Amino acid sequence: MSIIRTIMWKLAKRAAADPRVKRAAVDAAVKVDGKMDQAADKFVEVAATDDPVREVGRIVGRFFGGANKEK
Repeated sequence: MSIIRTIMWKLAKRAAADPRVKRAAVDAAVKVDGKMDQAADKFVEVAATDDPVREVGRIVGRFFGGANKEK
């Protein structure tokens, strides 16, 4: 098992040193950051308009169901 772990570690280090992989990682992080901001804004909007304690099911449905999409 140690040989496989060593080989995998060396491959991961080699991939991390590649500028193309670094660029792709930065692009992915930027996309994820944007999507997380959108999700947080949507969640805050839904939570602010309804009472989260009484309408948990409705809030979850609107958050995941897409009923809050802008037209």
